[in-house]
Amino acid sequence: MLKIESNKLTVCIDELGAQMSSIYLKEDGTEFLWQKDPDYWKSSAPVPFPIIGKLNNMETLFDGEKYSMKSNGIIRYEIIPVVEKQDSFVEFLFTNTEDAKKMYPFDCRVKIRYELIDNKLIVTTHIMNDDNKTMYFNYAGHPGFRTPLYDNETCNDYYIEFEKNERVGVFALSDSGQLLPETVPFFENENKFFIRKDLFMKEALGFRHPVSNSVSIKSITNSHEVKLNFEGFDNLAIWSPYVQDKDLKFVCLEPWVGHSDYMGNVGEFKNRDEVASLEAGQCKEYTYTIEIK
Repeated sequence: MLKIESNKLTVCIDELGAQMSSIYLKEDGTEFLWQKDPDYWKSSAPVPFPIIGKLNNMETLFDGEKYSMKSNGIIRYEIIPVVEKQDSFVEFLFTNTEDAKKMYPFDCRVKIRYELIDNKLIVTTHIMNDDNKTMYFNYAGHPGFRTPLYDNETCNDYYIEFEKNERVGVFALSDSGQLLPETVPFFENENKFFIRKDLFMKEALGFRHPVSNSVSIKSITNSHEVKLNFEGFDNLAIWSPYVQDKDLKFVCLEPWVGHSDYMGNVGEFKNRDEVASLEAGQCKEYTYTIEIK
């Protein structure tokens, strides 16, 4: 476990999957990140790459060959080496291995940098294609934030607020929770909604191409705010596991490059809707930030 600090925050990151395990506000000792209770969700902030969520039937094709991947791809299951560490930042570097290439057949690297400046965490990811062919991928952030923060609250005291008024819809969902190509209306010139457990009965709310560059979690019972800036990403998902006999305890804010697989999708990975591509020898950078107030 690695720790970075600013004057306002302490953040811990696990080398397994290079995922955050704590975002701690020094001022009042509040923990904001979900703490991996396996009765709900045993992760806290995985790094989805080169897929988001699950493939249809857990498999896809690369150049006519069939490949299988676990949920959210390959990084979350690997110990990711640290390449640089100072008090306020740490950098991890994933390099695709021969074993991992049995799931994703590209020579590639993914560098993930976590940096703290005051009350802001900056997460910068460089995706590098070291192969001699075009590489296709999806990528996302997946941090889960505690709602409620305190014992005298419930999730019903919390709401989501987008930066701008939206007319955006969400991806339709099958009964199994897989995405469908259709769009379901959600906002009509609005920018906020209260968090309710039933919103997640079928999995995530996947907002298609919102005009906002940021989204916040706020409460009517305390003054804290979690603000995620996702400029440069295609879509934004909000997710919490639906556990029938338990209260909602956290929500994930997920900036998506592309989106998870459509139900029934077959064929080449490169032909998927909104898949990203990277030419041989090229690199792409994605940054999202988490501001704690």
